[in-house]
Amino acid sequence: MPKPLVFLAFAMSLADPVGAAKIFKWVDEKGVTHYGESIPPEYKDGGSAEMNKQGVTLRKTAPSITIDQRKAAEDKALREREEKQRLFEQRRRDMALMNTYTSPKEIENHRERTLQMPLQMIKGLEPRLKKAQDRLNGIQQQAATLAQSGKPVPYGIDQDIAEHKAEVDALKADIDRSQAQIEAIKAKFEADKKRYIELTQR
Repeated sequence: MPKPLVFLAFAMSLADPVGAAKIFKWVDEKGVTHYGESIPPEYKDGGSAEMNKQGVTLRKTAPSITIDQRKAAEDKALREREEKQRLFEQRRRDMALMNTYTSPKEIENHRERTLQMPLQMIKGLEPRLKKAQDRLNGIQQQAATLAQSGKPVPYGIDQDIAEHKAEVDALKADIDRSQAQIEAIKAKFEADKKRYIELTQR
């Protein structure tokens, strides 16, 4: 045998006398660590480590992730992102609140100024609604009286009733929207006032 080949074989035998045999390390379902020349099939997906005879780790295999585990990890990451965004938005609102007002009274004054527009809207709509409702009631009463007396109802009266009813419904919807706007404004400024007091008392 040529000298270089003899030297190589000799070096390999010193590095691993048993021919590069491997030892595997794994953990069972009870958390007990095991060592052996092969991993039982039921533990192949649980993560393992491959070592040489000297105990040096050659390679590690991470546990396989199930679909449920992956979904749980994704859900957790999503919740963490949402919570981070929520905290960021809360800090931004707190800073704006503290930079805008100097006292709870200022918040109350701002609320009253903001309420003026929807309140004026309702104040202007209510007389119009009353007139429209009176017109509708009048034409409905006229049609009912004619029908009870057996007289023919004039042509087009049903169309007039429908038009007046549509006007009444539209005015009521406008008032309802303004009222909802008023409640939203009150809730917003009440929350701002409460938060301002919390921040200034810290």
